[in-house]
Amino acid sequence: MTITSVYKKLKMFKVIILLICVFNMLACKPAETKTSQIEKKANFLCLSSQSHCEIDSELGKFSVLFSGLTEQGKLKTELPFQIQVQLLTLDKKVKLLSIDSYIEGATMFMGKIPIFFNEAPHPKVKKAETMLVSCTQEVMTWRLWLDIKVRADDKVSEQTVFIDFDSKRF
Repeated sequence: MTITSVYKKLKMFKVIILLICVFNMLACKPAETKTSQIEKKANFLCLSSQSHCEIDSELGKFSVLFSGLTEQGKLKTELPFQIQVQLLTLDKKVKLLSIDSYIEGATMFMGKIPIFFNEAPHPKVKKAETMLVSCTQEVMTWRLWLDIKVRADDKVSEQTVFIDFDSKRF
């Protein structure tokens, strides 16, 4: 074999690799994020293990609903789920500004899991996605703390509330 023939074969090999890469890129479609996959399946409900589905507070009435894989009214651990908090007032002057939140174990303290609520299409709704760690216990009770800020008549008010709910080991 001469150097020229080796060079031609190497050049042909590069062209073939390039064509394979181009065809692979054309066949791919954008990857969906876990959040968008869960939002497509989001069916928010009140868990039967929840201490409160609706919270009456000084700031108004709020619903707290969950979406994710459940078993016997309990969320499954180690799987992502969503939380939806909605301000249940018809007064258009009242606006849900923000929610600072975290989850901690009520049955057994396992640290704090921060929850980051995002803007939802509706101004009185906030959604967050998170997951729970698995514990040695089959069923674990968790406490969701919500520090809610609301604006009404140009006055910002804040209140902290909580609900308890259960999870089942995956």
